Amino acid sequence: MKKTAIFLVFFVLVALLNAQNPALSVPKFKGIEITGTVDQFGSKLTNQGFKFLGNEDYGSVYMGSFAGINDCLVILVPVVNSKDIASVNVIIGLTLSDYDVYTYESWDKLLNDYNNLKDLLTQKYGEPTEDNAGFAEDASTGNSFLKLLSVKEGQCEYYSIWGDSDVDKMMVELAIKGGKSMGYEAAVITLHYWNVDKTRDSQKEILDDL
Repeated sequence: MKKTAIFLVFFVLVALLNAQNPALSVPKFKGIEITGTVDQFGSKLTNQGFKFLGNEDYGSVYMGSFAGINDCLVILVPVVNSKDIASVNVIIGLTLSDYDVYTYESWDKLLNDYNNLKDLLTQKYGEPTEDNAGFAEDASTGNSFLKLLSVKEGQCEYYSIWGDSDVDKMMVELAIKGGKSMGYEAAVITLHYWNVDKTRDSQKEILDDL
């Protein structure tokens, strides 16, 4: 009986090890490990040519080239009530000026860039653990113009997720996002890289506050 129990424990451990994705065993963005403080991570980004734009309530904002795409916004998000970095958010397709905001104005271009990034991420991390491509049930999607409009109205549900929070140290989410704020409409691609352990720390801080 004792040997059987030991065998079962060994079997479970082997299954867990086999399920872990080596590419997600260390949380990294652009080859930089997502650890330490936000300022330390930001300093490494500037060494790679990123420009610091400022600190906001939600994190520190940088701009630079990512995956061969220029002028990507990168937001470093800290653990709640801490200077430690928890995640890195990338916004692709958003251009800011003093008087206006420019985003994707073609559904076909938006979808093409999304699919290209999805293919590249799949090459690196394997097949997504979650994958969805569609719109809200009440969205109008009869043509490309209406699809883009539905994105801007927050009715797009295109996303892919790599990683398992019970096994991996990093998770990655690619999504098409849209919305309206302060009179502006946006249709963009987002990428979210998060350190699973640090994200748990952040959630714990929030729960402790409640």
